[in-house]
Amino acid sequence: MRREFKKSGASISGFTLVELVVVIVVTAIIGGVSSTFIRHSVMAYVNSEAYYQLADRADVALRRMSRDIRNALPNSVWVSATGDYVEFVPIRAGGRYKQDDFGAPNNTFNVLSEPIPVAAGDQLVIYNLGIQGSDAYSGDSIRTITSTPGSSLTQVQFAGAVFPLASPASRFYVVNGAVAYVCDLANRRLLMVTNIAIPSAHPANFNGANASVVVDDVTGCSFTYTEGVMQHSSVVTAQLELSKSGGVVRLVNLINVV
Repeated sequence: MRREFKKSGASISGFTLVELVVVIVVTAIIGGVSSTFIRHSVMAYVNSEAYYQLADRADVALRRMSRDIRNALPNSVWVSATGDYVEFVPIRAGGRYKQDDFGAPNNTFNVLSEPIPVAAGDQLVIYNLGIQGSDAYSGDSIRTITSTPGSSLTQVQFAGAVFPLASPASRFYVVNGAVAYVCDLANRRLLMVTNIAIPSAHPANFNGANASVVVDDVTGCSFTYTEGVMQHSSVVTAQLELSKSGGVVRLVNLINVV
């Protein structure tokens, strides 16, 4: 018996190797183009985030400096000749004294304002003009407080000679050393140096002082000081540049001081 086979009406179809290769190549091209656009978008987002973080850190550092310098002892702000640091004397407390007490032989002032807190090492400053004969850094207008520390006082006693000049407003200030903001570009940092002994000469001697990092990633930093005239007060110009991961931020702040 002879069997006959008939072709089925349904055809069998598939992909050839060439078609598969073409599809793979086209898919790779589309993926490569898409990844390029996505990469640029992602990098732009990452760079913007890095920029805003740098800008925020630089802004916080400059605001901190501005606040401290504005609250400094009058005529105590000093910028180095090279512009790498700014030094000033922070005020811990202050008030008014009884005018009749000035020049008293017992070196004692009666406080007319609220009682003032006194700590170990505190110093008394009266009428600091920042010039020869009335300069805290030279020791002219500053004296060591000898009153018992750790208490609020209505009477302040100090050691040393009588102050050279009386304050027209009968004002006094309590301080405890100087502070400096220092550009440490070698280590990419802005430092805050505290516990600087006064009287002290300029340039300042930071031996024995305490240093803390205000901000890092610093690649540019400088200070300039412009003397005041009758129309406006003195101005400290602080410039700060931060760089990280290809992002660069440069900020400038003008600080009015007395």
